[in-house]
Amino acid sequence: MVKTKPCASRKRLNQNPASVDRLSGLPDAVICQILSFLPTKLSVATSILAKRWRFLWTHVPNLYFDRENHNIINRVIMLHKVQSLTIFRLRYIDNCEDYEFETWITIAIARNVQNLDIRLDHQLMLPRCLFTCKTLVNLTLYNCVGIPSSGAVYLPSLKKLDFYFVRYQVDEALPHLLSCCPVLEELFIGGIVDNDLLEPDADFADPSECIRRFDNLTKLEFAVDWRFLKNSWKELHTVYISRGKLEPDGDFADPSECIRRFDNLTKLELAVDWRFRTKFPDNLEVLIVFLDQQFISSIQSYGFCYHQVVGSVKYNWMTPKQVPTCLLSHLRTVRIDQFGSTKHEFKLVRYLLKNAKVLERM
Repeated sequence: MVKTKPCASRKRLNQNPASVDRLSGLPDAVICQILSFLPTKLSVATSILAKRWRFLWTHVPNLYFDRENHNIINRVIMLHKVQSLTIFRLRYIDNCEDYEFETWITIAIARNVQNLDIRLDHQLMLPRCLFTCKTLVNLTLYNCVGIPSSGAVYLPSLKKLDFYFVRYQVDEALPHLLSCCPVLEELFIGGIVDNDLLEPDADFADPSECIRRFDNLTKLEFAVDWRFLKNSWKELHTVYISRGKLEPDGDFADPSECIRRFDNLTKLELAVDWRFRTKFPDNLEVLIVFLDQQFISSIQSYGFCYHQVVGSVKYNWMTPKQVPTCLLSHLRTVRIDQFGSTKHEFKLVRYLLKNAKVLERM
């Protein structure tokens, strides 16, 4: 009897699929791209897998540091070899000194960083070189200090700017910075920290005076008093507004008094008084309402007391005298976050369902 050898294909079928290392068969560039989606701590940990993996993480274009020890960050940055950083994220670093923080940011800028995300649990001084970075496209600053009010400031590539509780030395700092961002498209201001939050009758009470010059601005988010919005931006398509003193008889008590000037506005997100008024933009297609608890949670997630930042807010439905034009012809989507089943919320829903003639989704 002749014995036949098992064919190669049968051997492959009997092989345990879990033992096949397909990842190591990929080119280095592809592996680095995969590692770029991981926190840097996990990316560095892959160096123990095999000799080939030992320094692959040093070529990953993204660096993410979240609650890391400052000594670890120093070590990683020293070994990192990429000359063009796509993302540099620095969040809530332990025992970080001003000189270390300045060194990290300076290195990131020297490596042509495009997206910079800095969130601190204690305020550190921003290096001046940050404000002359030619490659920066997206910039997020949280709980920082050191926005220059004069001198060399120019961010020619910056398209998106997010500020959360940034401290300004003088009132002129914010307009000076914004005036040096010629291609800015998206702006979020999530709290102005001076000696106190700005009040509408204080000096420099209207940031829109410097914002309205941006011809390319298509998205504006204000988490400070919406009464600052006294000017119009005809190119805006998305507006998010939170925080505001909601006295019905006070000046600017109705945010729609400001919003109605945005001719091309199609999406509106409200985390302030959602009492529907008559002067919302005619072309509004999407309305998103964040009810009280949602806004409280978002504020508390940043470690701030809601009543300290916003004050007491009460939402009471007030039926408008006239049905807004957008309800009759354009409003197709309504989303209500954190619906609390109160009588005023049900009145809002009934009104929308009754009057939104082209509503498709709620």
